[in-house]
Amino acid sequence: MNKHNAEEFARDIKEMMKEYGLPYVEITIYNENLKDESRSPLKHVSLKMESLINALLGDMMFAGMEEAGFIINQLENQVGDLLTLSAYLRLKHERNKLNNVLKGKIENVMKQKNAVSVPIPEVFREVLKEIAEKDKKKGSE
Repeated sequence: MNKHNAEEFARDIKEMMKEYGLPYVEITIYNENLKDESRSPLKHVSLKMESLINALLGDMMFAGMEEAGFIINQLENQVGDLLTLSAYLRLKHERNKLNNVLKGKIENVMKQKNAVSVPIPEVFREVLKEIAEKDKKKGSE
């Protein structure tokens, strides 16, 4: 389906749902200041999601199509899985950033002999070294 047809389909199905007082989805994008909106990946994804959900709702309401309900359920499950994956990746990224910051600070403290008035016991140095090695291994995975 080309861009013009997709926009036309999305508009038509939404208008039909409004006309019959049926539930429908309308996605609004805020603060996207592009000179050429046709190149917006956010607009394309949003339009497809809106069209898919509205078409499936229409199929269920107008045609009594049970399969549309199954597809909506599958969509919900997949979106949930993608949200979980996204959260995991975000946490992993943030953890790696935090580990790098802490590692850099610890190294700076250890390099500045005068900054530490109390010597660091060897046991703690070994533990810090082990943690750094584990983080290095995790980061390379």
